[in-house]
Amino acid sequence: MKTKTRLTITLSQDLLSRVDSLIDGHTIRSRSHSIENLVRQSLLASVGTAVILAGGDRKNQEIPSLKKIGNRYVLSIMIDQLKIFGISHIVICAGVNEAKIKSVFADGASYGVKIVYSSEKNPLGSAGTIKNAEKLIGNGSFLVINDNTLTNLNLNDLFEFHLVEDSIATICVKPRMSEEKYGQAFLHGNKIVKFLDKSKHEGISIVNIGMYVLKPEVFELIAKYKYLNLETDIFPKLAREKELSAFVFQGNWFDASKDQSYKEAVENWKD
Repeated sequence: MKTKTRLTITLSQDLLSRVDSLIDGHTIRSRSHSIENLVRQSLLASVGTAVILAGGDRKNQEIPSLKKIGNRYVLSIMIDQLKIFGISHIVICAGVNEAKIKSVFADGASYGVKIVYSSEKNPLGSAGTIKNAEKLIGNGSFLVINDNTLTNLNLNDLFEFHLVEDSIATICVKPRMSEEKYGQAFLHGNKIVKFLDKSKHEGISIVNIGMYVLKPEVFELIAKYKYLNLETDIFPKLAREKELSAFVFQGNWFDASKDQSYKEAVENWKD
């Protein structure tokens, strides 16, 4: 359990007045709470990079991010959502799909963001491709999204959870209490401590929605130029080390790579 440390700080009267103006007696209850909230928000802003995993193993596969919801690409919806939460630096790991995605989105200038592409000669898996993009990602915590993920998740809530949990990785999951087809995880508080075989009747059933927040320490666990997946090679290791937190999300989520889920998104998605 993390404890708080008492600090003494000196502020100008003008700044103190601005701190006091945030106190509403409900969400912000005191000066110390107001200052803590401001510090937390400034730290959350450090999650300024999103990595979108848009690769595939085969050419001519349908690309989820280039499917359309109404008259908009799935990827353009994702970009607009990222901008709302202050993320304007986007790294796209597209593999064999890079040319097609680049032909539509280019460097992102027309969408109000900066897009850079991490190229790879051969598929490296979700973990290997992130390692390959390490220099483009930078030194802070970063968001990872599968390009088939459409969700109305509030990223500020996710970032604050990740900050408080202080784990190397936070994964977004939806509970599936009565559906055995999904993977089983054993949770201790908010920590996933181990993944279980689907046949075991313990833990809870969860589905990974394909969205993570990772600290840069994760790069130390991924070998260069090797095919590795976050879900099967990295997350189980982090779970054993109690460095994997689960953000339980119960809002809207659609998987654009699955026909039925994509159909539901076309029918029900609202910005």
